[in-house]
Amino acid sequence: MAKVRTVIHLECEVCKSRNYSKRVSKKRAFGKLLVKKYCKKCYKHNEHKETK
Repeated sequence: MAKVRTVIHLECEVCKSRNYSKRVSKKRAFGKLLVKKYCKKCYKHNEHKETK
């Protein structure tokens, strides 16, 4: 059975720290994930983008 999901990490746009990880499907049709989440180092909500 093939793995259909992969783990991605979300990196803060401001301080470049990797705060979150998420399991997503390999069959996604859109580009990089961009989410506004709380950064533990900056102490505020910033955009986090997908990294591998």
